[in-house]
Amino acid sequence: MNMAEKKYTLIGVAIVLFTTLIAGVFFYLWFIKAGKAEPALSNAISKIPFIGARFSSRTAEEKIVLEEIEKERSMLQAEWDKINRQMDEINKKQEELKNKEIELKTKEEELNLAKAKMDESEKNMKNIAQYYELMETGRAARIIESMEDEFVIQIFRNMKKESVAEILANMDPKRAAAITKKLSGLQ
Repeated sequence: MNMAEKKYTLIGVAIVLFTTLIAGVFFYLWFIKAGKAEPALSNAISKIPFIGARFSSRTAEEKIVLEEIEKERSMLQAEWDKINRQMDEINKKQEELKNKEIELKTKEEELNLAKAKMDESEKNMKNIAQYYELMETGRAARIIESMEDEFVIQIFRNMKKESVAEILANMDPKRAAAITKKLSGLQ
């Protein structure tokens, strides 16, 4: 036997085996009712055009029940999808909440630092006010006249009224009037 004859023989054997396999599958499907087969196989066979109708052994009532089950399955899947979306949304909101909490803690720390600085500034301003209360009023008035109004007002707010009055009396009348106006909050 030469090479070409062996090749044709092998091809022939392969065709016979393939045909036998296909015939076996059709034989199995033809003589065995789809209802007795595995449910997955029955379902798959019933969906094959032309062949599925031949093997379908389900009654109209069974088909209605199966359709209802399929509807229920679809509804349940839709509910699960909805639940999963809601869970995703909840997780997203929790993440946002954590970020807001971190942001609030940062802001709180910043506020605490600012408060500490303000407390320190207030303490320093009180000390400066005490220095000017202890000075001779004419000298304190000359020094204060060279300062900015806002700074002078902060000093005066931390001094006794009597000391402020004496210093204002020793200042230039126009400047004393302007500072008095600012102290009252009118300007």
